Amino acid sequence: MLILFLLLGLLIIPAFWLLKDYIHSLHTGFIALIYPLIGTLLAIYAIGSKVEFNSHVTWISKLDINWSFRLDGLSLIFFTLISVIGLLVIFYSIFYMSKKENLPRFYSFLMLFMLAMYGVVLANNTIILYIFWEMTSISSFLLISFWYKKDKSREGALKSFLITVFGGMMMLLGFIALYVLTGTNQIDELIRLSGHIVKGNLFYFAMVMILLGALTKSAQFPFHIWLPDAMEAPTPVSAFLHSATMVKAGIYLLLRFLPIFSGEPLFQWVLILNGLITMLVGSIFAVRQTDLKGLLAYSTISQLGMIVSMIGLASFDVKESLHHELVVLSLTACLLHIINHAVFKAALFMGTGIVDHAAHTRDLNKLGGLRKVLPITFIVMTIAAASMAGIPLLNGFLSKELFFTVLSDSRTDGMPYAWLLIALGVIASIGTFLYSIVMIARTFFGERHIREVDGEARNLTVAPLILSILVIMLFFIPNVVLKHLITPAINSILSYDTEGMIKPISAWHGFNLPLWMTLTVFIIGTLLFMTNLYKKIYPKRKEILLNVFYRETLLRGDAVSHLVIKRIMSDRLNHYLMILFAVILIITLPLTLYVLINEFTIFEWQWPSLYSIILTLFIVAALCALIFVQSRMTATILTGAVGYGVSVIYIYMHAPDLALTQLVIETITTVLFLTCFYHLPDLEAERKSRLNKIVSISIAAGVSILVMTLLLMSGDYELFESISKYYENAYELAGGKNIVNAILGDFRAFDTLLEGVVLLITGLGIFTLIRRPKRGGRELERK
Repeated sequence: MLILFLLLGLLIIPAFWLLKDYIHSLHTGFIALIYPLIGTLLAIYAIGSKVEFNSHVTWISKLDINWSFRLDGLSLIFFTLISVIGLLVIFYSIFYMSKKENLPRFYSFLMLFMLAMYGVVLANNTIILYIFWEMTSISSFLLISFWYKKDKSREGALKSFLITVFGGMMMLLGFIALYVLTGTNQIDELIRLSGHIVKGNLFYFAMVMILLGALTKSAQFPFHIWLPDAMEAPTPVSAFLHSATMVKAGIYLLLRFLPIFSGEPLFQWVLILNGLITMLVGSIFAVRQTDLKGLLAYSTISQLGMIVSMIGLASFDVKESLHHELVVLSLTACLLHIINHAVFKAALFMGTGIVDHAAHTRDLNKLGGLRKVLPITFIVMTIAAASMAGIPLLNGFLSKELFFTVLSDSRTDGMPYAWLLIALGVIASIGTFLYSIVMIARTFFGERHIREVDGEARNLTVAPLILSILVIMLFFIPNVVLKHLITPAINSILSYDTEGMIKPISAWHGFNLPLWMTLTVFIIGTLLFMTNLYKKIYPKRKEILLNVFYRETLLRGDAVSHLVIKRIMSDRLNHYLMILFAVILIITLPLTLYVLINEFTIFEWQWPSLYSIILTLFIVAALCALIFVQSRMTATILTGAVGYGVSVIYIYMHAPDLALTQLVIETITTVLFLTCFYHLPDLEAERKSRLNKIVSISIAAGVSILVMTLLLMSGDYELFESISKYYENAYELAGGKNIVNAILGDFRAFDTLLEGVVLLITGLGIFTLIRRPKRGGRELERK
């Protein structure tokens, strides 16, 4: 079923182009609604029936690469978010996108993006997961650069692509390392074998590589710089990307591989510290943003950091740890906030799109006083922003309280530096509270700077209004979500029984440390805003240092690549071959040295006969002469002489068939080259420096040594049983007393026939070139 569902998404993509001439452009989006609607129905059925779906099609069995997909408790949460938020985003985009835009291109890219995210959360094979993972990077690149005529769109798309693809490649290395350790690419098998994996250098290499993949995708410090530039995408794309798709892929990866790496201090502290630092950095830069979407982008970075830190607090050893209750509480808080963040962040981005449509700007310095002009948008964005700030009676308050509870319980569970973590969490949450207030206050309150503001398009307010209602509803029914979504997800992550550990979610926890942390955030945040002290504490920065580093690295990289390409691309084939062979020699140098040291010394030498010595000296003399001749014609004749010398050696070694083949080939190639080189200038026209000659001779000698090394190795390794035993019965099977003739004439008759045809065609081509009448010099010059 899951494979059919993914194939359906693949089939819908070309439908936008095939049907564009038959339907009104406005209806293009309604075709796109079909896919997330089916996904939503499938998610509802999976939630209600509590059935785990599996699909498996063998692909490359020897490498354990299979089209394997699974919809379990963890993937169901993300699958539901992708479907529901995707459904609302596409409905919103139908009325947001102009009819003048290339809508088939937009929706085909958006469908590809949705399909890729479905593939990521459903994949049960690491290589398949990687394929869909990179599909999200490619499709997001296409969506961010949708308005490709704008420089910022192209730059933002390139930055997101470079950083996320880099992380994806590192993640792939981690997957390969896990395959080497376990012999499987199946994710459920990897989790089952997690307790038996040898925790050596390769294991930690895999862990670091997978961490890089997750942190780059989910915009964690210092890789977060791509996400603010991704705001150049159309607002529906931003709403989808920031809430339920691409940035959540890294979160999903961490949760999926948590059973494998839990209990590792490096894994745990990287996530905790990096998450809290990202949360703090995001809040600092969000407070002083002047672009409304830029503020939301940094708020997403901050919220993602909060989620990652909770995953870190849940990464005690899930098999042997005595901190089971803290692990379960951390996962509950993490999963609840993933859902809450998707809902209120999508609403905020959609509201921002309405503001942009009405005021034709997102600049907070130009906005203000829009609450009466855009009343529904004001209500929607205020509810969503208050939820993000953690105000009571909204869903964000619940997950924020759980976050503070996890930080508080880490202190009682003996977590080192717990007070430092609590302090970082509180400081970062003050920033969250501040940027939430600043966004609403500067957009909807104060003096109205723009007098001509278009009215609200009611169709645009439908989707964000539904999301704002969900923000309120989720506060009152959190335990319904806990029972049907969060609990199955926790059970799919953890290997032990969680019965009695998953506590009901409530808004009131009594007078305890989390309450005082919340009051501290509210009081300090309100004072900083009312007194405008936040403008001094949170200085406005025009340029982030990491962005400067990225830009300078990119510019210098372009300059270096331009210089390298200029030097390498000389339009000379021999130059390209020299570089190619030099790289091959460098890569294979360790192998060559190993074989020569260990094999060459024990190689059994036999003193050659007089005839072999004479023939060898003849060949060596011809090869030495090739180095010094200045005529192409002479060089061709000497090359043929080398081939003829080898043919005579075959005759001396009683191999007339090989000798005949070699003689025919040498004759044909020599004649062909002589015919071609007749019209080319002599080698004297190509003056080579002494250094060039030394390099050429060294590369040629190195390649010959490499070939000899491979020959020495081939004598010691037999991967398959020799086929010669089959040909030993040549006389009985084919009636041939000469085994070589029997092979060529009977066993490989068609091959030999086609080789003869090739030789005939080659001979006819040479004959045509020879008999072609010569043209005058002037005519040749004109050609």
